[in-house]
Amino acid sequence: MDYKNIKIRANEILEHQAEESSYIEYKTSGEQLSKILKTICAFGNNYYDNDVQYIFLGVKEKNDAENKAVPEIPIEGIPSGKIEKVKNSINSLRSYIYPNVKFELITNEFGGKKYILIAVFRQTGGPFMVSEKAGRDKEIKLRPGRYVRVEAETRLARVDEEYDLLRKFSNYHFSSITSKEATVDDLNIDYLTEYINKTSEREIMDSLSKQEIVKSLKLTDRNDPDNVRVKNFAILMFSNEPEKFIPYAYTEMIVDMFGTKRKMESKKFTGPIWKQYFAIISYIRDYYLNEIVIRSESAAENRKVANFPFSAVEELVANAIVHNNYENAKAIQIYISEKQINIVNYNKPLPPLRVEDLNERYIFDERDTVNPEIRDMFKALGIIESFGTGIGEAKRALERNGSPELYYRYFSEGANITSVVIPVNEEYLKLKSKINSNSNLGIDAQFQGIKSQIVNSKYKSNIKQNLLTIYGEVGDEIFGNSRVSNILKCSDNTATAYIKKLYYELKIIKPVEGHGKGKYKFVL
Repeated sequence: MDYKNIKIRANEILEHQAEESSYIEYKTSGEQLSKILKTICAFGNNYYDNDVQYIFLGVKEKNDAENKAVPEIPIEGIPSGKIEKVKNSINSLRSYIYPNVKFELITNEFGGKKYILIAVFRQTGGPFMVSEKAGRDKEIKLRPGRYVRVEAETRLARVDEEYDLLRKFSNYHFSSITSKEATVDDLNIDYLTEYINKTSEREIMDSLSKQEIVKSLKLTDRNDPDNVRVKNFAILMFSNEPEKFIPYAYTEMIVDMFGTKRKMESKKFTGPIWKQYFAIISYIRDYYLNEIVIRSESAAENRKVANFPFSAVEELVANAIVHNNYENAKAIQIYISEKQINIVNYNKPLPPLRVEDLNERYIFDERDTVNPEIRDMFKALGIIESFGTGIGEAKRALERNGSPELYYRYFSEGANITSVVIPVNEEYLKLKSKINSNSNLGIDAQFQGIKSQIVNSKYKSNIKQNLLTIYGEVGDEIFGNSRVSNILKCSDNTATAYIKKLYYELKIIKPVEGHGKGKYKFVL
């Protein structure tokens, strides 16, 4: 234990008059046994996973209109003759906490005055609890229970915080435990094989049996003598209907593109969660993402402005699925409107991360996850590139697009919600409005709104998807009946029917002369 550096760090805290926080507490004397006891217990539980936590004895805090919870300098200190007595009193508090919290009592000096530092380090064997003995002690009279330190407040843990503590000290992950119902028979061999194909550097292992693949991916409980019961992450990744065993293991999309609840639509994405991911981002890309291409004679290259950058959607949808708490029986929800995309998980970030961190930072190298196996599998699939960087990548995508910053919403302290908003690019909205009103933009701007016109048409979903496929394949190229037939793998008559829809009904293609009969090009 490096006492020298601990003493130096403690004096730096005093010198900079740092405010009380999740790891700093000031006490005027060692006689405030009740408050010291609950702070030691809270620091033992270490809700925000600090390296070292400091309780300063002999340091009075300011509490006036301008300064609160900062140390008064010069410090009051503790007389040399009382140092050992105070240490003995603090040591006696060890018997009021179980399991025992390990802490060190260090005598230090600042400004010529001595004080006592209680240094509480990261613990194992918790969570820690103040015993009923403390409530019966007439000198202490502290309510028993598990205490946590949240910001600068020490208090009894709420139910959700108790769960966090139990998970933290037991290394508990719902995704890692074995299902009570599901077996290997409930896993789809096609999904297993496809996953192996996508992630293995070797040739496809066609010769492996289903049981061998399951064993190689460690999907079963090794303590199960029959080796047939599978873990929850296996259900989420490889079963046809994960929600059959894990309620609400799907994603719900709520769309309100017109700003009125009367026209809201809902769509459910089911199946293995990695399949959900690919289906969700493809659906959003095809139906709700658009660009305006701005051409200017004074600029060397065209400039594109998207309503929502696709890479930001990719990162944040992946983040929501990987960090979802599938134990809480609430589906991930994605709200889409003209002004924003809002992705909601009904679980909060795991400590030590807070909403403030998600809003302010780009890298989260210390971030924990409730689903370690799912995180690793998503990385193997190439859905996430590296751990703790997805939010930063999404922020950079918005910056490159000239969009407002994404933001995580703040809720009341007890709310179990993580809600991230991708705001629309305001320049995109203005250009779209001008184009729709046939205004003179003063630039050559092509609105990529063809997808929107197809999506908002009255055709059935399969016809819409085929029309989107045609547009996606030909872009701004000249095409005809045979090209459509090749794209859709359909008859000439069917291809002609689609061209009629594009030309006569949607009016988003026009005939092109000089290239033969029946040639068209997409236009706005």
